[in-house]
Amino acid sequence: MVQTLNPNLVLIGYMGTGKTTIGRRCARALRFRFVDTDQLVERATARPVPQIFASEGEAAFRRLEREAVAEAAMRVHVVIGTGGGAVLDPANVVILRKSGVLVWLRVEPEEILRRCGDRSSRPLLAGVEDPLGRIREMLDLRSPLYAAAADATVDTTGLRHEDAAAKVLAAYRELASRWIGLRRDREA
Repeated sequence: MVQTLNPNLVLIGYMGTGKTTIGRRCARALRFRFVDTDQLVERATARPVPQIFASEGEAAFRRLEREAVAEAAMRVHVVIGTGGGAVLDPANVVILRKSGVLVWLRVEPEEILRRCGDRSSRPLLAGVEDPLGRIREMLDLRSPLYAAAADATVDTTGLRHEDAAAKVLAAYRELASRWIGLRRDREA
């Protein structure tokens, strides 16, 4: 991992929590680049994520995602938007924590469903009879993983993008100011 006094900002959280939209705003404010791990997978395979899920399954996607996370974490001065399931792989969490400050974007399930709109582009919700129930089920599984991985949590429920980005930036700046010590604590 590259040593830097300006750690990356890594956004984790379930789909529809604003990782891409808020991440782009934060990147502009920090004068960092924005990197989306799902887009890295799509570029590497020349296929959209839903197609990978449909043709090869979730396990194959998760292997590709691991490579994308490793690639993104090697960069400096970036805001990384991860896929919602990136925290399911402990190796992803380890490498992301070495790269930067992790902020969990949390949102209430009902708002996630509203934000997801057309669920056909969301492989884990496409064709599901009870999408709200599925979201709640997945959040029950993933929320403890997000919480364990995160250095800070920002609840974006009901917030405008600019307000959510301001909260993320405040958390990032406070944690980035003690980044070296934070890294040592994690490795202890």
